[in-house]
Amino acid sequence: MEQNIPHQLVIRNKNGVYLSNMLAKSDEEMQLINQDGNAQLILMENHIVMFNKQSIKLHDYKQQAKELEFTNLQNIHLTESKQNLIVMDKLDQQQYQLQILKFPSLESKGINFNFKNFKREAWPILKFSFEDQYFFIIQNQKLHCYADNQFVYQTDIGNCEYFSVQPNTQKPLVVCYSLMDFNIKESYLKIVDINGKIKYEKKLHQTSDLEVIWSPNGQSLLINKGFHEDNTNKSYFGQNQVLFYDFPKNALRELPTYEGPIHHVQWSPSSKEFILLSGFMPSGAVMYDNTCKPLFEFGKDHKNKIIWGNGRFVMICGFGNLDGSIHIWDAKTLKQVSTNKYKSASLCHWSPCSRYYVCAKVTPRMNVDNQYSLFDYHGKEIINRKFLELYDVQFRPSNIKFEERPPTPPKQIQQEPPKKQFIAFADNPLAQQMRAMKAGEGARVLQVDETFGKQSNNFPPGYEPPKEKKKRVRKPKQQQQQ
Repeated sequence: MEQNIPHQLVIRNKNGVYLSNMLAKSDEEMQLINQDGNAQLILMENHIVMFNKQSIKLHDYKQQAKELEFTNLQNIHLTESKQNLIVMDKLDQQQYQLQILKFPSLESKGINFNFKNFKREAWPILKFSFEDQYFFIIQNQKLHCYADNQFVYQTDIGNCEYFSVQPNTQKPLVVCYSLMDFNIKESYLKIVDINGKIKYEKKLHQTSDLEVIWSPNGQSLLINKGFHEDNTNKSYFGQNQVLFYDFPKNALRELPTYEGPIHHVQWSPSSKEFILLSGFMPSGAVMYDNTCKPLFEFGKDHKNKIIWGNGRFVMICGFGNLDGSIHIWDAKTLKQVSTNKYKSASLCHWSPCSRYYVCAKVTPRMNVDNQYSLFDYHGKEIINRKFLELYDVQFRPSNIKFEERPPTPPKQIQQEPPKKQFIAFADNPLAQQMRAMKAGEGARVLQVDETFGKQSNNFPPGYEPPKEKKKRVRKPKQQQQQ
């Protein structure tokens, strides 16, 4: 290992929730925190929140500090500032109650809202702004804004049921939107300013799914919208489109992407760039700057997931039904650091210093062969532990500010020269191209006017699409002279 950093893991399995050193190899080295292995977790540097349908427990990693009981707890949400905890409780069959609790004291602030129904996909239905200065909620087709329980404004937003608040700004914008379903035939997007005025409004064509993606500093906005049907019959996944909101021009414009589905979009922690995975497999991973100019392509491969580290390292992975390949790049030098493979991975997390990462196979996605492995950023496996039932593995957050250091060259180990083997057709063009694709080649610096309008026509020999045959046009028969 590069250096001895005392990272800790929080492990949730069938027997409970445990705190463990990341190098621990046995159950005896783990500290039991809670015996309820089905409890959901929210991790912080000095506290861990564990909740189920009956209670919320606050633990300081040494002992239990607080506990609150509920009738039928639905969900909780901790704000970014970690000053307030939003709680949704089901009182009876026809009434839900939303409460705001102070954190970490868990004392009620006396702010409650009652609802007859509750959409889980819209959670949290109450959202706070930067430093919890304002909070927003939609009721009766109106967006309500409050500051410390004092009413600020309300704005009519029509059938919009979902919204997102601009982060890290004193005067936040609120993006409200609606999605098409059996009851809503048209989808709209509206941006409301701090004075309650609708700054921007647009009718969205064929939108059944939408994701609002703010940059960490709140100064850039992406909108990933999709529709469950594809009228062109080219994709089973429907139609996708990524839009960029231009703040100075107050307008939306479409990003140039590869033809096909949008797999993942992720901003870097610095907010200076983001990476977008798009296109039919093998998909293209492209880095854009914060004005949506394409900068660099990481090559085309079977990838569907982007995981940023501390800003220097980024992981581009192929999880789910793909082969579990993991490619780590240095975002500063745009060079590949390492490759790895972890088949059937259910989750993957960077350590706080971004020099290690953990991959795991957990229940219920994998009911057999539950385990987790710890790797360094060069792809070397350090620890592998197996469990009968494993539910979750996460790094405990750290308040230490780790320095962004360039990758250390791996130690070169002298290896015996490989034995000569006969490989049929090893030097033909198809084999050379397949080896190049497997090695991750194809990375390139992009032009500013890159459009990605067409897929690459550089097909391996023998795999070219069939040429269109010219149709014979029958000439009309000459009329017989009478």
